[in-house]
Amino acid sequence: MVLLYTFSGCRIHSKAMKTEYEIGIGESFQIELASNPSTGYSWKWMNKQEMSVVDTTDNQYIPDGPDRIGGGGREIWKFKGLKSGSEVIKLGYTRAWESGPAADTKTIKVNVK
Repeated sequence: MVLLYTFSGCRIHSKAMKTEYEIGIGESFQIELASNPSTGYSWKWMNKQEMSVVDTTDNQYIPDGPDRIGGGGREIWKFKGLKSGSEVIKLGYTRAWESGPAADTKTIKVNVK
C-alpha cells in the first residue's frame, strides 16, 4: 500500500493515508510523501534512533517532471521489518536549518510478526 500526499502551499492533502502496517520479519513496505526540496523542506524520520523493529532500506526523491524547476515531486521511503514487535514511525516535513515544529507530521504504526 502506498501513501500519497499532494503539497500545495503550506497544506498537505492526503489522498490515501494508511497509518498501520502489519508485515513479517524481512518483509518490506513503502510510502510516498509529496515533497518540494526547492522550498528547503524534506521529510525526516524524527524518531529513528529509538527504533529497532523496522529500518529504512531506501529513501529517494523523484521529481514530478524533469523540466519543472522549482516544481514538486515525491519522496519514497522503503521500510523493512527486522524483528518481531510494534513501533510507531514519526516523520516530519522540516527544513534542516530551522528549529521548532515540523510543517507537517505523519505517524505510521508498524507491527512486525
